[in-house]
Amino acid sequence: MAKKFQMGTGVLSAPRGAFLWGLGGYILTAVIGFIAVANLEWTMSTYIVDEYFYANTSPFQEWLATILEDIDRYDVVAVILIVMGILVSIWRGWLAGLGSMVVAGAGWLLIAGVKLVVAEPRPVAFDGSTYKEALSYPSGHVTFVMALTVAVCVVLAGSRWRWPVVIFLCLLTLATGWSRLLLGVHYPMDIVGGIVGGLSGAFLVLGVWNWFIRLVTRKLH
Repeated sequence: MAKKFQMGTGVLSAPRGAFLWGLGGYILTAVIGFIAVANLEWTMSTYIVDEYFYANTSPFQEWLATILEDIDRYDVVAVILIVMGILVSIWRGWLAGLGSMVVAGAGWLLIAGVKLVVAEPRPVAFDGSTYKEALSYPSGHVTFVMALTVAVCVVLAGSRWRWPVVIFLCLLTLATGWSRLLLGVHYPMDIVGGIVGGLSGAFLVLGVWNWFIRLVTRKLH
């Protein structure tokens, strides 16, 4: 087992211009949020989507939404990232494992800055209580699952499992967005912002990670 935990190259598969794509997406995420807040009356009118899901739910859907509620808790995120990091370390080396954790985790946290700047008030949940977080845009749950999807996609490059796993995670991202609407704790644009934000945050971090690894590698040689 010890032989399997080698350093590896650490450079992750990435589309050309990943950093610029991420930067553009990050700006787009913020712009969408500012538009949503500037037109808050319209944004609040889209809550009809939440009401539709809530009115047409089932016990199973409520159970699933409750399960997905915990997906961006810090302890749950930590467990997911650690498990992914260990598996990638065994397969591709500990440096790639660390990179996958950084891309998903930092890509998720990076979008927290957008949430603070946009400062969109969160809707009141269907049970009449104010949700535990004060700000709404973008959805942190959706952002994390989307950033995780990017991280998994880049580490599985060249593997036959890449697209089945990525498709599953994309569906999980959509299911997570749906669950936030079913619970009435986000507006639809918060879900869109979470998808764009998760992609852009992960690409930004991915670009910086690969640049740093290549820089360090050149200096070592």
